[in-house]
Amino acid sequence: KLQVDAVKTPALMDALIEFGFLEAVSLRIGQFKIPFSQESLISSGDLDTINRSQPVSKTSPGQDIGASGRDIGAVIFGKTSVIEYTLGVFNGAGINKADTNKEKDWAGRLLVHPASFLTLGMSLYDGMFSPSANIPPVKRDRAGAEIAVLCDAFSFKGEFIQAADGEIIRKGWYLQAGYFFRPKTLQGIFKVDSYDKDKKTDLDRSDVWTLGLNWFLAEKTKLMINLELTKDESGKTANTALLAQFQAAF
Repeated sequence: KLQVDAVKTPALMDALIEFGFLEAVSLRIGQFKIPFSQESLISSGDLDTINRSQPVSKTSPGQDIGASGRDIGAVIFGKTSVIEYTLGVFNGAGINKADTNKEKDWAGRLLVHPASFLTLGMSLYDGMFSPSANIPPVKRDRAGAEIAVLCDAFSFKGEFIQAADGEIIRKGWYLQAGYFFRPKTLQGIFKVDSYDKDKKTDLDRSDVWTLGLNWFLAEKTKLMINLELTKDESGKTANTALLAQFQAAF
């Protein structure tokens, strides 16, 4: 697989080779998305809201350093009837970059499907990060839990992420519910996410409330409208935004 983005710089996003030995054990090598967080792994064109939640965009590996959730590495992955897993090693420096320290980062994600409509999961990331080769690395660890319920017209998704960057502990979560008022055509979305950028600092948490409407003209051709309310830890509204996005797939 080779994927480029003609708008972003650098343009190369994915460059990978997969070896499918068995359904339970396969190998992926190259540059690709780090197996952490259900929302981080969703393509931008398939998101239910225009923006990703704060905890995912600010703490999920690869999203936190502006690398679109990607890195250079290798993973083994597979699935059985009710379990999916991915386990791998990465440089930790981001896309299109050589490793900036002597350490390697480890990532893993485990999903369990106890029922056809229910997915439960957890993700772990253990790493050391250096912005450049001449800067000593600092701890960059993450842990996450997730749930997804997809049942006919109704959907429910949620995640919790805790991150350690050196001595700073960050944490956040989101809950999202969706409903198709017209099958595969008109979908309503309600989402709330919360992000605390430093557990030891007071009054630095921000919450974003999103009310969205998605109109699907085809499978991936859609118009999205989002109303976002951003509140600080005291509950005061810090920002209100009305967003609209149209995408066409062909």
